[in-house]
Amino acid sequence: MKAFNRYLLGTTFLLICFGTKLYSQGASHVIILTVNTEVLNQEAPETACTFNVADESITVVEVSEPAKDFTILVKPEDFVEWKGVTTAGEVIDIEMIEFKSMGKSKNIFAKKKNRGVKNNGAKKKVKEKVKGNAKGKEYIYAIHFTVDGEMYHFDPKIKAE
Repeated sequence: MKAFNRYLLGTTFLLICFGTKLYSQGASHVIILTVNTEVLNQEAPETACTFNVADESITVVEVSEPAKDFTILVKPEDFVEWKGVTTAGEVIDIEMIEFKSMGKSKNIFAKKKNRGVKNNGAKKKVKEKVKGNAKGKEYIYAIHFTVDGEMYHFDPKIKAE
């Protein structure tokens, strides 16, 4: 093979590798909000809620209870998705994930308010990517959800390592 052809082949290979982001992408964390509708109230909605993660081998939970202190560990470029269900198994809408500022902390996500999106008629859920410069801090966010047409929210945590 001629030197030029080898050079062209090698350059093409490198362009494909970098152009398609062959290197590893962030993990995907799925957080499931479970709401006990029998005790849900506007004054303290977090007392009727628990969080779980879809895959414990991917998502490390630093604090599991109470729901207001629920904290997962993420890395820059990871994806976080929030879904909601009731204790009876009904799917509920996650209306929004909203960043809450703590002192001079910057947002862990690209937008301050991330609205829930329906996919093929399913209930709303939110999926967001952790910013590349989010490291070594704990962040607070508000999770807004709807049960039987009524909106509730409280403020769990997320920690970037």
